[in-house]
Amino acid sequence: MAEQTKPPVPIIDHLLDAPVIYFDAVPSLAIRATMLSAVLAVHVGKPVTSTSTHDHIVAVAHLRFTLATATVFRDSLDKMLLAAAATPGPAN
Repeated sequence: MAEQTKPPVPIIDHLLDAPVIYFDAVPSLAIRATMLSAVLAVHVGKPVTSTSTHDHIVAVAHLRFTLATATVFRDSLDKMLLAAAATPGPAN
């Protein structure tokens, strides 16, 4: 039986220098020809009075990618969601 070869691990330059982007909303999506775009945002409590706040949405990043990249990104998100899904019984 032939040995299975694993794909090479990609080398990613400046991995630790890349920003970490936190977002909890995607308020805007667009498509133009084969390019997709999304605005990533975060909800922030803006003080209105001394005892209340108003939800304020702040954009943190703009994503631009091709349809092909969207397919790869969706596959990666599906894998992350599967790994994070609750499993029956005690945790491993």
